[in-house]
Amino acid sequence: MAERNRPANWRAAALLLLAAGALAWLWWMRDAPAADAAAPAAVALPASAPGLAAASGPASAPVAAASEPSASGFLSAGRQALAQPHPAQALRGLKTCYFQGNCQLAGPEGLDEHFADSRAIVEQLKRLGETGSAAEQADWARELIGFPDGHVQAAALALAARLPPAAETVAATVAALRESYDTVLLRQAYPVLQQWQQLGLTAGYDEMFLQLVHTGGWQAAQSVAENIGPFLNAGNVARFEQLAGQLQPGARQDALKRALRDYQLLRSGG
Repeated sequence: MAERNRPANWRAAALLLLAAGALAWLWWMRDAPAADAAAPAAVALPASAPGLAAASGPASAPVAAASEPSASGFLSAGRQALAQPHPAQALRGLKTCYFQGNCQLAGPEGLDEHFADSRAIVEQLKRLGETGSAAEQADWARELIGFPDGHVQAAALALAARLPPAAETVAATVAALRESYDTVLLRQAYPVLQQWQQLGLTAGYDEMFLQLVHTGGWQAAQSVAENIGPFLNAGNVARFEQLAGQLQPGARQDALKRALRDYQLLRSGG
């Protein structure tokens, strides 16, 4: 009996194997298109997704690069100013961005932003002194003599000293020095002021020196008291003598009194 049933059992087993194979084939055919369709989607990335483009491999790197601004193509306000062909144009741009605080010239050198900006202005002033017209030089010397940086003021004063003297330049210089606390700038200014004095351009000198000695910063006041001698004359000596009597005893008063004594001795031929 068992022998008779054996063929039937084999046929049943074969049918089961065929059915299982058919089911497996149908399952594979169902998943194969989905997998094929997913492959191109990995490279079809939008240009607005640079991060995803970079992750998809080297082929999509140009898309990422094009979607971001190039660092070398960006120019700060200070760099734009320095790119101007004429130093007067560069100075105008540098002065504007200096006061707006967006020159961004410090760069990788580790310079302080303020120092980097003022150094650029000084360099352009020197260029202007070599290539600019006399009128341009005079305009910029007057404009920058009152700049809130001692290095720029010194460069402007040096430029002014080389130009033909003008009342407007003298007035701008006197106005700037009257507000100065910079003894280095004052020491640079004394010979320039004497040069203009010899030409009769002394408007505002007395008021400037009196104010600096009386109410200026301690170092500036001391500097003027020690160097006032060449600027004393018969028309102003009484005002400085009066001021000397009003000052508190100390180094400043001593220096001014000494200068007045030396002046009187010089007048008397002593």
